[in-house]
Amino acid sequence: MEKCSASHLLSCPVVFVSTRYENQTDIMIGTAMFVSEVESLLAVSLTKGHLTSQLIEKAGGAFTVIAASEGQEDLFKKLVELKGVETDKFAALCVSTLPERPSKPPIPERSAAWFDCQTVAKQEIYHYSVLIARVTDYDDMGKPPLIWHTDKLFTLNPL
Repeated sequence: MEKCSASHLLSCPVVFVSTRYENQTDIMIGTAMFVSEVESLLAVSLTKGHLTSQLIEKAGGAFTVIAASEGQEDLFKKLVELKGVETDKFAALCVSTLPERPSKPPIPERSAAWFDCQTVAKQEIYHYSVLIARVTDYDDMGKPPLIWHTDKLFTLNPL
């Protein structure tokens, strides 16, 4: 049996990172975890150079992390296929979103939760940008989140 990458053994939430700068929007798959519960800080890892990363820079470090939910597996798979494409993925994939929030990034319908964030620190590591971001607003949408582990998707269920 072939040994998988060490990172594949560490379960993580499936998150989308949504951005808006002026009339441009974009969404990509990211990696996120909480750093502090006291100050509501998240660590978010993004591939450098993609449209989402560019729009976060232009927007002064503002973005939204979206916890994907059961039922968003197709959106996840479509975003995997479009990885690296410099086009507005909301438009390209006809992603249905919650009602628009003025000057805020769009949120896909049926998400588990969303977190508006403001970058407070950034570290470039290889071809990734690791952002530490303060959560400025959030909402729990009441749906079970998707979890990624060993290249498979799972949902959370209470024990």
